[in-house]
Amino acid sequence: MLTTMRQSIRSLQSILWLVIAAFIITIFYAWGKGGAANNPSGILAWVDGQEILYRDYAQELQNLSLSVQQAMGGKSIDPAMIEQLGLKQRALDNLIQRRMLANAAEEAGIEVSDAELSDAIRATPAFQEGGLFRKEFYDAFLRNRRMTPDLFETSQRELLQSVHLSQAVRGSLAVSDDEVADAYRQQAERVRAAYCVLPAAQLRDRVAVTEEELAAYHDAHAERYEAPPQARIAYLALRPADFAAEVTPTDDELTAEYENHLEDFEIPESVRARHILFRVAPDADEATVQAAEARAQEVYQKAVAGEDFAALARENSEDTTASVGGDLGEFRRGQMVPAFEEAAFVTPVGEVAGPVRTSFGFHVIKVEAHNPGGLQPKEAVLDTLRERVAQRQAKTVALARASALQGQLADGVDPAQVASDAGLTWQEAGPFTAADAPLPKPLVEALFETPEGQVGRPVEADDRFYVFRAVQRIAARTESLDEARSQVESDLRGDKAKALAATTAEQWRVALDGGGDLAQLAGQLGLATVTSAPFTRANPPGALRSYGDVTPIFDLPAGRSALTLTGAEGVAVVQRLELIPPDAAGMASARQEIERRLLAAKHQLAMEVLLTHLQEEAKVRLNDKVLAQILASAR
Repeated sequence: MLTTMRQSIRSLQSILWLVIAAFIITIFYAWGKGGAANNPSGILAWVDGQEILYRDYAQELQNLSLSVQQAMGGKSIDPAMIEQLGLKQRALDNLIQRRMLANAAEEAGIEVSDAELSDAIRATPAFQEGGLFRKEFYDAFLRNRRMTPDLFETSQRELLQSVHLSQAVRGSLAVSDDEVADAYRQQAERVRAAYCVLPAAQLRDRVAVTEEELAAYHDAHAERYEAPPQARIAYLALRPADFAAEVTPTDDELTAEYENHLEDFEIPESVRARHILFRVAPDADEATVQAAEARAQEVYQKAVAGEDFAALARENSEDTTASVGGDLGEFRRGQMVPAFEEAAFVTPVGEVAGPVRTSFGFHVIKVEAHNPGGLQPKEAVLDTLRERVAQRQAKTVALARASALQGQLADGVDPAQVASDAGLTWQEAGPFTAADAPLPKPLVEALFETPEGQVGRPVEADDRFYVFRAVQRIAARTESLDEARSQVESDLRGDKAKALAATTAEQWRVALDGGGDLAQLAGQLGLATVTSAPFTRANPPGALRSYGDVTPIFDLPAGRSALTLTGAEGVAVVQRLELIPPDAAGMASARQEIERRLLAAKHQLAMEVLLTHLQEEAKVRLNDKVLAQILASAR
């Protein structure tokens, strides 16, 4: 790995040179631009021959999920949200990037000692209680995640190496006085402006349309006036529930249902608890932490002494549950942050634990119930089993009847007679389009795939089986001008009104650059102007935000005093009345924050440049067979 680096340097100097070269100009950049589950020892990827294992991926995905859960105030996240947020792909990317960074750090001579690793683990809030490391919390964490200490510590060592490498990159960067001055100017400079919006809708009556224009517009935009395909249907509907009396599940069938779906009858371990939270910000100083812990310890002693826990929660808790006496309801493993979970699940019912330190602060916890969970016996779920099996059997009977009716209709038997014999009603609907059909979507989709006059296969939808005939299919076609005249005229007027608004706005802009008066120009159309209070680039008038970027008003070239902004509803003309320079005295107080922000932006881009370089140098190979299974919905 890093062959070119190995030949020329023994450090990251060449990469840092690439990074530093990227900052010749001021930068404002925001970086951010099952089968495998059954094979926990599977290899997902190789980075320079080093394996990325499924178990590492599973742990990283869990860590990301817990981070999102904490950001949502402890609310659990479901698989759909994991997919929506792209956490699966992010977890894999994190592992690959971390491995590349750790390798680069190792080649640069950046090491993590055993003592530093131990200190980092002992300082992890999830493994502490009252600010002190609790080995039983650490052991429980590893046990719950089926991890060995070596595996966890290796991943943490890699993470620390990556952090040190990131710090080395940051240490090589600097912010110049000119960059700070320019950033302050862009931050504090203000403009006072006048503006007027020309709404296209108000100009519609000012445009005329001819018959020739309508015809040309209709021909040029024929796709807008296409009538979608339509269809008529006749159908029978069978409800599986109507056949329930014809089925009787046997004991053997109930037993098979139970044994084949044991996971459905597992009751997960759960706890019902109350808590009292003393919030501590993640970046709180030691004095604040100690003060919060002292208050938590005081309330803990009161709870242990027998005072009413709910009352203590209402009086002291800084959580939203205070109003309900700290009641968290019932929760399972994996729904709370690790330290809280471990304390809640090991504390006997009726007893109080705490203070427990988490990323939210200090908790005092009272366990009110503990359900150990386990497999429910078959006798306890017989009603459920009987209902499940009967529903499935009734559906089978209904499908068989539907198939038989389909055959009769396809053979030409009179539909009314078929319906009468089956005790059903032969219904008709349409014509309708796929978008406005009054029937279930699966049935409509099948209808539009069935040739006219033919009988389709039974369709299951909305707890019914449908047997249908495509009575009529009407192909898509372009409506004539007469049919679509109202819409064509409306569209044409709208386009011409927008064009008029743009032309008028540009004429105004030229007039304003020549010394014209915006209020006088607007008055000719009965429009009003607005004079804004001074605003910065970051806070333009709200009424203009939907019309695009207003910031060019700050940097108009010589001889220009106005600009136009086009939005969906019209055009805004903005005239700069005054450019107010930043207060020079404010530079000193703002300098530190500006330097921090610029340095952070440079550091983010630097890390992206670094990762891009490492990706070009590294040999990364993906195990597509395994990834296709676990990332199928995320790629």
